[in-house]
Amino acid sequence: MIEVVRGRCVAASPERVWQVVSRASSTAAWLADCDRVDVTSGAGCGERRTQHGRWDGHVSEVDQEVVEFRRPTVIAWRHVAERLDGRPAPRFALRTEFRVELAATADGGTVVRLRLLQVPASEVRGLLLRVFGRRRAASAMDASLDRLVDLVGRPVPR
Repeated sequence: MIEVVRGRCVAASPERVWQVVSRASSTAAWLADCDRVDVTSGAGCGERRTQHGRWDGHVSEVDQEVVEFRRPTVIAWRHVAERLDGRPAPRFALRTEFRVELAATADGGTVVRLRLLQVPASEVRGLLLRVFGRRRAASAMDASLDRLVDLVGRPVPR
């Protein structure tokens, strides 16, 4: 299992952050590499959607299923299918899950934690994910947290 985690404290309530991270329609405003998300069926846990964006100069589409939806603390989705330029993407992971976890702080703010979990498709692909994928994922997650802070409130100084 490969795990990449990034977090940030923001001066906004969990409810305020939840309003942004739980809505497919606002995902493009905060999630790096995302242009839009279309809901194809359902709502909450079990919702099916397609995330459209760009990946290394290619048009990307990721079919997703929301696998956890606990207001206002967790939303998680798993990748069902991935496409680049309209064709199936190379399969580096047997399973990919992205989680947004929110926890209230004593001062009324929120700790936002983004977590990417991947099960590599093979040892070689696992090595590639560890060497190259982790760095790219961490950078995208940091950019996403920056965008989220811009939307919901200022970062909490450390």
